[in-house]
Amino acid sequence: MVRGTVGIILALTMAVLLSPPNASADLLYDHFGVTLEIDSNIDNRRWDTYQDAWSYRIDPDSYTPTQNAGTIDYEVDDWFGAWDANGSVGNSNSFDINEGTEPAGGEPYDVEAIYFDDDADNLYIAIVTSFDPSPGIYESRMDDVLIVTGDLALDFGFNDPHSPDNFSYDYGVNLNYENRQTSGNATSGGTTIGNELYRTANSDWYLGTPNGAVPSNGELTNFDPDWASFSGSYLGETTTTYYTYDFGSSEETLYDTYIIEVTIPRSLLPALYVGDQIGVTWVEGCRNDAANMVVDADIDQPEPATLVLTSLGLCALGWLKRRRAGAEDI
Repeated sequence: MVRGTVGIILALTMAVLLSPPNASADLLYDHFGVTLEIDSNIDNRRWDTYQDAWSYRIDPDSYTPTQNAGTIDYEVDDWFGAWDANGSVGNSNSFDINEGTEPAGGEPYDVEAIYFDDDADNLYIAIVTSFDPSPGIYESRMDDVLIVTGDLALDFGFNDPHSPDNFSYDYGVNLNYENRQTSGNATSGGTTIGNELYRTANSDWYLGTPNGAVPSNGELTNFDPDWASFSGSYLGETTTTYYTYDFGSSEETLYDTYIIEVTIPRSLLPALYVGDQIGVTWVEGCRNDAANMVVDADIDQPEPATLVLTSLGLCALGWLKRRRAGAEDI
């Protein structure tokens, strides 16, 4: 009977240790504590010559995290401006605001912010952008060519830097399904958001679409696990969402704002320890603007075998203590 009880305890312990951790579906608010707001100050508006209307920016102060502030890494690179059908900037407002880097094509390609955090169970990433979810933007100014949504890239320093761009993406979350061609542009293979984590090589990543678009710091943007020459390997699923941010009746610069949220179980990745560096990148398929950040892990991740052995040892000690106490009572 005692042996059976110990077996049940060990089985339950293993089930708890190996079960996937819970992950919030609303990282931007629930984990990072960010509530974005439109700055409705009349002095902070710009004239959008493409839409022929006044437009407003996101309040810069609303990007600041209010939760887990001690461990969160984040960067804001919001461009606030006006653009016309040719992609050039128009400024008919005397209050000249032009922060960050102007993305080619204007606001639809703007990547406003990126957030990162980690705990013992997961990596948490949130990106604020104006780029459409999968399959991407059918660009009316380019005869409705499809510019695809980029994939999320992680750099752990395993792959040697690629020349001449110096990128080295070791892992990727396949957000956008694509049909990679042997030449020319890739095409979208679906309209749903992907959530698969892959180990990747430099050769797995490519330019995205269209191939002749303006590069942003030389990044490649996408990978296709179904491509015949793909050399990576599937590791498991992440929790992924790509949704429209609700500002109520307002919009930033007269365009929708989207939030990309990805929660990656640390059990799918090599062990991370405090101070280990991770490169995080998301770029649209055209590379007009990018979210790039190098972060440090804040919490150690014990090896899975160590966790199991430690827990089993505690269970055994507890059982022996109870047995000893029972013997003394006899």
